[in-house]
Amino acid sequence: MHTLARKLFLAAGLAATANAFAVTDPVGDFLPSFTGLHGAALDIVSADVAFDAAHDDFLLHATTAGPIAGTPNAAYVFGFDLGGTPKTPFGAIGEPGVAFTSTVTLHSNGTGAVGSTGVATRVAGDDIYAPVPAALLPTSGITDQQVTWALWSIDSSVAGLARNADFAPDGDTRVSAVPEPAPIALMGAALGLLAFSARRRAIATGK
Repeated sequence: MHTLARKLFLAAGLAATANAFAVTDPVGDFLPSFTGLHGAALDIVSADVAFDAAHDDFLLHATTAGPIAGTPNAAYVFGFDLGGTPKTPFGAIGEPGVAFTSTVTLHSNGTGAVGSTGVATRVAGDDIYAPVPAALLPTSGITDQQVTWALWSIDSSVAGLARNADFAPDGDTRVSAVPEPAPIALMGAALGLLAFSARRRAIATGK
């Protein structure tokens, strides 16, 4: 299987099989300071980041309260504390526990980047996920397995702290480990389930 396709396949499989380490977040808990569009695509309901030691990748995944594709200006920022001195810029909006030294930004149009370097990103219904090579997130004084992360959604049409819509979690949590390799058939079934669920949601909403 092509390397990029394998990475997206694995990321999708993990998303569909509900990683046991996923962080959940209440529906509708937008920050009071948020002045952007209060849409379901910016309302994070769960997220997880796993480290795949076998392939040296971080696998990012988030689920929102509504379909992501087609939502203008919606983006999802994964902040990583890779060691060293982290930034803690969100105390003024009630999120003092979010600390990071590097970020990965995924967009609702299916693009993503670490700085100026693009990363493969996939959107399916309420889910967005991406595999990020560990080489793009170099650690300092800690191992890849000790990296911590937090996720927040933003309305990129808004400037300053008021663009930050929802955080999950409200403080850093350690990356989980990718489970032992599963049969290709299981991953295929998981990916099929994800696509089927997205189609059912689309039919239910009349889209």
